[in-house]
Amino acid sequence: MIRSSRTIVFLLFVLLLGGPSGRRACAAGTKPPERVLVFGVDAGEWDVLGPLMDQGRCPNFARLRAEGSAGKLRSFVPLTRSPVIWTSIATGKSPEKHGIQDFYAKARLDDTSGDDPSTRGHKPQTSNQWKARPVWNILGGLGRKVGVVGWWITWPAQPVNGVLVSDYVQYKPQAWGNSPHTQLTYPESLSTMVERLRVTPEMVSWAELFQFVPAFDTTRVTDRQVALTQCLKWIYASDMTFYRLGIELYREKHPEFFAMYFRGVDEICHCYWDINRTFDPPLTKEELAWIKPLIPNYYVFTDRLLGDFLKEAGKDADVIACSDHGYGGGGLGVMAHKPDGMIFMRGPHVIKGGTITGATVLDITPTILALYGLPVAQDMDGRPIATGLKPDVVRRVARETKLQTYETARASGQSEEPLRSPVDEELRERLRSLGYIQ
Repeated sequence: MIRSSRTIVFLLFVLLLGGPSGRRACAAGTKPPERVLVFGVDAGEWDVLGPLMDQGRCPNFARLRAEGSAGKLRSFVPLTRSPVIWTSIATGKSPEKHGIQDFYAKARLDDTSGDDPSTRGHKPQTSNQWKARPVWNILGGLGRKVGVVGWWITWPAQPVNGVLVSDYVQYKPQAWGNSPHTQLTYPESLSTMVERLRVTPEMVSWAELFQFVPAFDTTRVTDRQVALTQCLKWIYASDMTFYRLGIELYREKHPEFFAMYFRGVDEICHCYWDINRTFDPPLTKEELAWIKPLIPNYYVFTDRLLGDFLKEAGKDADVIACSDHGYGGGGLGVMAHKPDGMIFMRGPHVIKGGTITGATVLDITPTILALYGLPVAQDMDGRPIATGLKPDVVRRVARETKLQTYETARASGQSEEPLRSPVDEELRERLRSLGYIQ
């Protein structure tokens, strides 16, 4: 790889800022290091969130819009599969470059593993298949402390310069048995925290569910009401698990970069947006009226989670809240998705009161790098979001155009073949319930 001497000096300078000498300089009263919080909301949809903000029901998203910049974020067309898009968000690269093409990877033709003949030869994609470095590894390699919680395709948890909680933490812990090496987190010592903070569907009370649907006399719960809230329980339990882990790690570690991902809005929409089409027998008028507030109320709940992270981040951190695509219903799986998601940016390097236009999911990682004063590599497909960043930030990184790549040699022994896990069947059943696979 050929780099200009100017770029090499630039990157060495940034590396020094992330090291002990950089921290001593901050302690001496110079400018503190940049800090970035990324808050991911799968399937966040403007047509739902916009009215809620205008009604004052989602004040934290509204505050991001008022104090920073906001707009639409274009996804892939027609490809709107969440694991593919979130990997592009984390790398700034197209699926062809980062290696994640779908929920499942086609295994070798001679693969006969697995108990289900209908899924034999297909395995859930796993983190060893990433062919591009995520932004947290780029920053970690430059000395920045990082934290990642819940991101798609992060099992098995790979080493980072900080902490990582993989997306598989949400699945049934009993599936792992007594194995001490689940690789659910990095470092694995975080497993004690996971066990302490994990929420399971069985733990979710009716009182908690009543923040989404109208309350009723719980001494007269019907089988129908139990069935209607079954999806809500496991979706809420997963988001609460990641929230509890994420907020504790953020408060305790306060890394310079923190990425928090929530899948609940997407799953709630898949389960309840067109519920009268899929529920058997169809819902009565009374049942439809009871379930109607659930989706907007889940946005309100997500807004409260965002508010807690904003309090921890403080005014000096740059914040990016985004979704991978929108949601419009009217079909199963990805057919219910819309190509335009949402993006909010706020912080010392962001335009106040701006409208973001022309941004795509490929632009998130280049924008994060720009917030740290780092250049975009030539092999990235996105660019910093100029309509959201202050002009001096854009000019600063625009001058650095010689960096070819942030990639390093692939680790020896790393396989492109998906890895089996004890929770593969639960993952498969969830994807079936959401209409992603048959």
